[in-house]
Amino acid sequence: MKFMLMIYDNPDTRAVFFGEEGKPLMAEMEAIMAELKESGELVDTAALGDPAATKVVRGSGVVTDGPLAEAKEHFGGYLIVDVESEARAVEIAARWPKVDTAMEVRPLLGDGGEEM
Repeated sequence: MKFMLMIYDNPDTRAVFFGEEGKPLMAEMEAIMAELKESGELVDTAALGDPAATKVVRGSGVVTDGPLAEAKEHFGGYLIVDVESEARAVEIAARWPKVDTAMEVRPLLGDGGEEM
């Protein structure tokens, strides 16, 4: 079963991760990533750029800046994992180092629109 683990952060938590105090968190994250690569569960992963560089294109063709102006958190990155169960995907998300942020676990749909 494939799941997308969506990482939510904010400017403060991003500063922690990429600052001096974030080194232990980054080491923890790298250890989890190494484990997922070793087990073959990691399909893809990426960190996303600064939300200030984001453009939103609405159905009407209107283009605006930023993901959501009112949002306190933003989508900061993702992992796609191929695991045996939803429980395993939740376990990975629970282990992910967080600084007062969230990780959403969402099943991916198959080509026919069914959940894998």
